[in-house]
Amino acid sequence: MNPDVLDVVIVGAGQGGLSVSYHLCKAGVDHIVLDRGGIAHAWETRWDSFCLVTPNWTINLPGRRYDGEDPDGFMPRDTFVRYMKDWADGFGAPVAGRAEVTRVRWTGGRFRIQCKSGSIEARNVVVATATYQSPRFPSVAGDIPHDIRQLHAEDYRNCSQAPEGAVLVVGSGQTGCQIVEDFLRAGYSTYLCVSRTGRLPRRYRGRDCIAWQDDLGLLDRTPDMLDTPAQRFAGDPHLTGRDGGSTVSLHDFRRRGVTLLGRLEAVSGSVARFRDDLGRNLDYADAYASNFMKTVDDYVEATGAHAPPPTAAELFGGPGVDGSRIRSPESLDLDEAGITTVVWATGFGFDFSWIEGIATDAFGYPVTDRGKCTFPGLYFCGLNWMTRRKSGILFGVGDDAQEVSRDIIGRLGSARR
Repeated sequence: MNPDVLDVVIVGAGQGGLSVSYHLCKAGVDHIVLDRGGIAHAWETRWDSFCLVTPNWTINLPGRRYDGEDPDGFMPRDTFVRYMKDWADGFGAPVAGRAEVTRVRWTGGRFRIQCKSGSIEARNVVVATATYQSPRFPSVAGDIPHDIRQLHAEDYRNCSQAPEGAVLVVGSGQTGCQIVEDFLRAGYSTYLCVSRTGRLPRRYRGRDCIAWQDDLGLLDRTPDMLDTPAQRFAGDPHLTGRDGGSTVSLHDFRRRGVTLLGRLEAVSGSVARFRDDLGRNLDYADAYASNFMKTVDDYVEATGAHAPPPTAAELFGGPGVDGSRIRSPESLDLDEAGITTVVWATGFGFDFSWIEGIATDAFGYPVTDRGKCTFPGLYFCGLNWMTRRKSGILFGVGDDAQEVSRDIIGRLGSARR
């Protein structure tokens, strides 16, 4: 065998790539982990007030399952980054930071991995860059007046980036709502364009909503159980782990002074125009929460599980008013409203075109069989819904990593016989 060809190259030093690296290190497999920013870079570059949205007990990384004193707490960004780095250092993960991969190409029997600094050859490649990599801007972003500062959530760190004045946050998913909370606490006049996103009570009947999801088997659902393949890319419901975790409610934002708007459709000069869908989106979020609570109630009744009745605090964030009675203004003059900053919390897209020749589905999403691709030796780990709902989160990525690693180890063993 060519000694200049590595057994394995892992692209990405987040939870997916490091989980595979853990098993390869334990098996003594020669490999390297490449990442443009180093260990946990994608976590390290999130906004300053970021906390995990799943409880600490869901941190189920190989060899480092959470066993601390606050299992029901939510790690802040910097604490979690240290946790990841300590874990990687503990098993000697061979991470080459600041190594950005631009192309992976199958050359027949091996892969050529092109980086900005050169190229590497490997017999196996694991792509662990997560599902989303590219910030997504709507076309209307190009029509925002030039004197208004625009930030994508990817680049947002804290409120000091916004000049004096009001703020418009576009997108009410998990990220958008957490950024709104930042600006509310900082005293900014805040506007929020509401999208169609569900919400969950942080706690219900004495337990965190994620614990109930686990008991209900929702985290072990497989892609074939979804109504349509497109549901794999639906936004996550409103949740936050800030201040120990609390329920996020658009109604509460409204009571606290946030101006809720429909979906942003167009901007002409300084005038923004909105879709008449605010009430429907509020009702959708409320129905999502109500359906979840009913599912829990039905489960408790069917199984006899011990669960106290819901408390007023657990029900906090309820509708309070029929969404259909809340009207969004059709238009808003951004100058008159004093808006000086727009934060685009409009999500991320994925693009795997840098991996030459891989099979993708109608959405451009990699087609895998439990992480394995059609090219022998090419694997994925950490993708949303790769094998189950929990594949892309801290709670479930380790299971997929173990299976991918086992296949790689077996493949290398067969090649050497």
